[in-house]
Amino acid sequence: MNIPIFRGVILGGTVGLTASLLFGIDPLRALILGVLCGLLGVATRVAIENRKEKDR
Repeated sequence: MNIPIFRGVILGGTVGLTASLLFGIDPLRALILGVLCGLLGVATRVAIENRKEKDR
């Protein structure tokens, strides 16, 4: 499972649920925000890699 989208979703969801346990945020809201942030991180990484390939 080397697809960046899955890694972003899993990592973001984990961070979100951890935040809900540590800071008392609503778990569903924390999970959704974590997954959203994970997807934005993946989009940023893909954009940077595409830019590097374009510059070569």
